[in-house]
Amino acid sequence: MLTGWELALGLTAMFFGAIVLGTISFGLGTVAMPFMLLILPPQDAVVIVNAVVVLTTGLTVIQTWRHLNLRGSWPFVVAGLPPVPLGVLLLHGADATALRLTIVAVILALGVMSLFQIRLPGARSRWAAPVCGFIATLLVTTLGVGAPLAGLYSIEQDWSRDTIRATLGLYFFLASALALLLFFVTGLIPVTTAQNIGVLSLAVLCGTAVAAVIASRISLRAFRYVVVAVTVIGSVSLMTRELLRLV
Repeated sequence: MLTGWELALGLTAMFFGAIVLGTISFGLGTVAMPFMLLILPPQDAVVIVNAVVVLTTGLTVIQTWRHLNLRGSWPFVVAGLPPVPLGVLLLHGADATALRLTIVAVILALGVMSLFQIRLPGARSRWAAPVCGFIATLLVTTLGVGAPLAGLYSIEQDWSRDTIRATLGLYFFLASALALLLFFVTGLIPVTTAQNIGVLSLAVLCGTAVAAVIASRISLRAFRYVVVAVTVIGSVSLMTRELLRLV
């Protein structure tokens, strides 16, 4: 179980990750993972991120279910379930160093996409929903990151902010809940990981409460730059450490 400075760093990462998720509807893993990987093995970090996502998105669904537009979003939501078993299988067999470097690379790529507001080509075509739904969940289940891809898809649909929150909340709740079940069945949640989930969930709840207060008051443009800056700094630090280990 995490203690000392490692616990402090984990609580801080989850707190700010929850604020990001509560404010822009995605991004907890993108913000928290670079710092979680400094204190935990990658498999444990991925499991913990998926576990707390179940908590935060469950609260989001309770708050926003009236804004769900299942008629227009069900192909996207349903497409997020089939890749979950594949993601769990890939996580089981992944090399720790390779997994860390892959996670960092994906985070940096998503950070660039968010910073420059890169649009997804063909996001309104018929195939975009199942493709984006499949890839985003596969990334989140295997790497703990990938939610910004789902966020970019949702934004391109011109849904209202509440509809985006409700849709992404349901999408990630179902996928992460299934992943958590499979993690448990396949032995990826030992007692220490369960204890870490319980302790870090407190920081997530606090971050979610703060997000509810500031979501309507903060400039999303400025907030986006802060999030990307923190994410890039954490990712570069982690990548540098891993590359030095290989030398």
